[in-house]
Amino acid sequence: MSLAGVWLTLAAAAPLAGSAAADPDVEYVVRLAVVRGAPEVRVRAEGLRVLDADVRDVLLRGADQELSLRPEGEGIRVSGVRHRPAGVLLASRGPIRVDGRSLVGELEVSLEKGRGLLVVNRLPLERYLEGLLGAEMSSSWPLEALKAQAVAARTYFLHRRLEREAEPFDLSATTLDQVYKGIGQEAARTRQAVEATRGEVLTWGNLPAETLFHACCGGRTRAASAAFGQDVPYLREVDDPDCQACPQRVWSVSLPLERLAERLAARGELRGAIAEVRAAPGGELVVVPAQGGRLQLSPRRLRQLVGAATIPGDDFTWSREGQALELRGRGRGHGVGLCQWGARGMAERGLGYRDILARFYPGLSLRSLF
Repeated sequence: MSLAGVWLTLAAAAPLAGSAAADPDVEYVVRLAVVRGAPEVRVRAEGLRVLDADVRDVLLRGADQELSLRPEGEGIRVSGVRHRPAGVLLASRGPIRVDGRSLVGELEVSLEKGRGLLVVNRLPLERYLEGLLGAEMSSSWPLEALKAQAVAARTYFLHRRLEREAEPFDLSATTLDQVYKGIGQEAARTRQAVEATRGEVLTWGNLPAETLFHACCGGRTRAASAAFGQDVPYLREVDDPDCQACPQRVWSVSLPLERLAERLAARGELRGAIAEVRAAPGGELVVVPAQGGRLQLSPRRLRQLVGAATIPGDDFTWSREGQALELRGRGRGHGVGLCQWGARGMAERGLGYRDILARFYPGLSLRSLF
């Protein structure tokens, strides 16, 4: 049975306020894209085995040295030896180190058309969460904040898994989904937070909700309609006075037009200089090239172009000052859903993870799936 079928069966069998019985035939496994579009991947593990991903024939057994994997034609070359399959599995007795990141579980390396190599780590959901918490928050943060993050991340995975069941992976290991840096981020407190909330998820209409989260809202979260143009009833604007300690709670950035032109040119969207920048509804910018035409950029798109290291968050106003855009904003990230620094502040005031989840996801129900 597919994960979608399993979820719908459990949802039909138990009321929202109750607990769904664990199904012994269901194994919740995360398919996590840890590398995408790479021209080469280097791996190392004790007793590493390389198998054909389709028929599971052993191609290489017991390798203790570092192996290099490269795409070649319709196959993959492993340390100088070409193998015909377009996908290989990597397995070992212990962690597998991939480009400096230690991973557990099984890894599938395949060809991503037109991009290079795709590495997907398959690992148990609860083990995945133990490492994720240390990367998304910090194991030193209050336990109740870690618990809230565990529930949000578990729910987010299930939501994405239902959406991407036919795709080669459920989640990426970056800020595009949820940050995961391997088992090196696991700690006693992250394991404690995951175990204390084991199987707990947030639901909307008997299905896992899209529990987005971000670093810091700057005092007020954003509605999904404002951030993404899509109305989600439980992702609405919420006052959050508890993220006062967040670095870059408010910020300002000067962005030279020359740099913006370079970023647009690198993506083939602009030739030459920028002649003018105008305001458009919803805080968007209209960029007018010197050679004519126009480009309309949302704040989110501008941040993606320039980089999060330069523009911390999506919520900002702007003005033109000479040959630069002056941005003034608040918060870090897209600002929708759970504010991680706000969760920390609430936990430091003695509030529990259920209180945290209720603030940032109004209208959702907390239930136990397994």
